[in-house]
Amino acid sequence: MKGELRDVRVQLLIIVGILVLVDLVALFVLISPIGRSRGAEFEQLRLERLEKMQAAAPSRGIDEKISTARQQEKSFNEERLANRYSTMSEQISHIAKEAGVSVAHVKYDEHNVDKSTPGGYDEIGISIQIRGTYDQNIRFINAVERQKLMLLIDGVSFGGMQGDNLTVSLHLSTFLRSRA
Repeated sequence: MKGELRDVRVQLLIIVGILVLVDLVALFVLISPIGRSRGAEFEQLRLERLEKMQAAAPSRGIDEKISTARQQEKSFNEERLANRYSTMSEQISHIAKEAGVSVAHVKYDEHNVDKSTPGGYDEIGISIQIRGTYDQNIRFINAVERQKLMLLIDGVSFGGMQGDNLTVSLHLSTFLRSRA
């Protein structure tokens, strides 16, 4: 029986020795450049993965974003852009009537040559000459700026004055929806 215990004890010492040797080898690998390079490589890959996930974040749900943008564009086009010259003329006449000015001259200039204008739209320039008192002219200009139809005032110049009436020339810009 003592012999068997001695054999078991020797076997256990051999196993413990082997385990200590494995621990020393593992410790050497962790301390050595071999072990560090794997960890550094792993960390670099982890950081790259995080950067790519952050870069891809804006494209998540892109189908929904495109659908929403198309709906917003359609709504903007219907509410803010004319599809006929008569719509612009009616709006300008309505604003002039409410402001109490008389429109002496209206001229439309179509600018199709501009490459920055997106497809489906034509840039339109409108030259208007109005006559009225200073207050009426200011009311007209303010109404043009506040109305729903998109009319951008590019330039204002003042002409002669006859009595209380001041002649004002305005240049407006807008976009006309092309017929698709």
